[in-house]
Amino acid sequence: MVHKEEDPDRQRGSYSHSTAEPAGGSHAPDNGSSITGILDERIANLREAIQEIDLALAGRKVLNRRFLEQIEREKAEVKGYLNALQPPWRMGFHPQIEFMRLSLHKSLTSRAKDHRSEELKYWENGVNLAKERRKFLDEYKALLAARRRLTRDEHR
Repeated sequence: MVHKEEDPDRQRGSYSHSTAEPAGGSHAPDNGSSITGILDERIANLREAIQEIDLALAGRKVLNRRFLEQIEREKAEVKGYLNALQPPWRMGFHPQIEFMRLSLHKSLTSRAKDHRSEELKYWENGVNLAKERRKFLDEYKALLAARRRLTRDEHR
């Protein structure tokens, strides 16, 4: 999670333009405050994006667990059917039963493939989201540092 850093400008209330009027009577923007305001907006957007990625990672983990549980239930069901069939050496060769046995074995193989596929997708999604999160986090930290330098320079 990203910890929200206290914004010194927010405490001072200096997001607006400077109140001092230059000669000529028009209002000139305070460049430091407007830059700080832009930085604050971008920092807030990055913080939200990072939190959304954290939620997406958590949601994908839950989804992965549900998929794997469903696959395991299906495997257990197929194994139950297979175990209910007597081995061919006890009951003799019956083409219909052997076809059913072959179909159940194919189903088990398919469930194992689904399990591996889901694990791979989960890993790929996690890696991609983590990369994106890292990129946003790096930019977030850089902007926080820039804002600190800017506000420190304003106070001099």
